[in-house]
Amino acid sequence: METLSVSDLKSGMTLSADLIAPNGRFILPRGACLTPKNIMSLKIWGVSQVFVADSPGPGFEEEGACLKNPEILEKARCSVRELFGGSFPESAGMNEIYRVGVREAARRLAAETDLSSSREAKSFFVPQIFSCTHVGEDEGFALERLVEMEVELVSFPETYFRISEALQSPKSSITHVANLISKDTALSAALLRLANSAMYGVPAKVESIPRAAALIGGNALSILALGVSVAASFGAVPARWVNMQSFWKHSIAVAVLGQVLSVRKTPRAIERIFVGGMLHDIGRLILLRHVPLSMTKVLAAAEAEKAPLVEMERRMLGFDHAELGGRLLEKWGFPRILSDLVRYHHLPEKKEEDSFSLGVLAVADVLAGVLFPGSGGSMYLPELSDALWEMMELSPEALDMVIRQARRQITEIYDLFKGGVDGGTEFSFR
Repeated sequence: METLSVSDLKSGMTLSADLIAPNGRFILPRGACLTPKNIMSLKIWGVSQVFVADSPGPGFEEEGACLKNPEILEKARCSVRELFGGSFPESAGMNEIYRVGVREAARRLAAETDLSSSREAKSFFVPQIFSCTHVGEDEGFALERLVEMEVELVSFPETYFRISEALQSPKSSITHVANLISKDTALSAALLRLANSAMYGVPAKVESIPRAAALIGGNALSILALGVSVAASFGAVPARWVNMQSFWKHSIAVAVLGQVLSVRKTPRAIERIFVGGMLHDIGRLILLRHVPLSMTKVLAAAEAEKAPLVEMERRMLGFDHAELGGRLLEKWGFPRILSDLVRYHHLPEKKEEDSFSLGVLAVADVLAGVLFPGSGGSMYLPELSDALWEMMELSPEALDMVIRQARRQITEIYDLFKGGVDGGTEFSFR
């Protein structure tokens, strides 16, 4: 029995074990002979690896001529190494991320596009933030006060709170959830776009919220509704301080990578992890909105020491953006298991409950920082421990497949949220 990546399957290969989709659906029995149509279906259903009999070895080849061009390869290495503070990573997991980062950077260089790991493409703070001439002194603040200030500032429609109540009520039915969401036209349009995206890969178009609720599940759809509502509310951070397009590109990349990573072991958690990815860095937006001068000092210190921004936040503020974001989601009525995803995404080893989901988000955050455009603010990558990497059980073959799947979905889902598509009602990140 041998395990092969889906990208290495060929027509005529024989399954050596029953094939089950990440969501638990039975696809093909042991002994089935694969056809081109079967292989395409596996990709749609998010299957990354398959047990086959008497198959050739995977034979992973270098991806195109770009990896054989010494000049392109050296430029790619330099650009990715910069994210690691200028040195080569030492841990096994970070080394693997460095490998795929160099490959992706070389691919983009060869295609003559902007390098995704360059500082320009990943700009989160606008350069003028360093001047501080437009920012007054911050008043004294504490984490709880920042949470209260944000709660006072942001107001959600009544639908949001009703969905939150339904999510926490054991008596709530799928029909009840669907009726609540259907009352909000813009929210309904956004959720239908997600239901019809590659994230679910459904064969027929989903045209109604009741159908989406039946497909995804009432609780899962409610979690998506809360996440989309919160994301759409963050349009008030001044553009002179932060590049919101860069921020949301990174957030969506983390969300997509997270759900692709999670289907391997926790397929029923993909909506929760997707929303956790979307909102994992909102604490940084809160800091910029309320204490911009303090954040400029934190940013400058992190740049000077080539340190991850989250480490400098803890040192200079006494807490970090993850703890702030998690506390805010809790205050807004999010389920604890979801607010904890945001709160501990930089400290997955410190919370035993839901440790795999936390590990997924931590890995997705670092992968997005290396591989895709956009930024959550940190110019340098936080470290992933070997213990975390071992828990994730990510072989090189599985990681390569995750990246291929995510690459296709990230642009699609980000475009869904930039504004209305197909004549739909606009519900956009601003």
